[in-house]
Amino acid sequence: MDDDIHDQLTKAYLEYFKQNEKFEDRLSYRTHRASRKCLREIRRLSKLRMEEINDKFKTKIEAK
Repeated sequence: MDDDIHDQLTKAYLEYFKQNEKFEDRLSYRTHRASRKCLREIRRLSKLRMEEINDKFKTKIEAK
């Protein structure tokens, strides 16, 4: 079963949290890149979730 966007976003944040801890402990190019990569993924998923929420809201309003 595939995760929905909300679940993917939650997992992406948890991965970012781990990578950020590594970055704070050991400042290096590798940890810098990894934490920024996670942030880009969070941004991408956030945009998808915003669209999903907006579409759901518009559908509900139009149904009334």
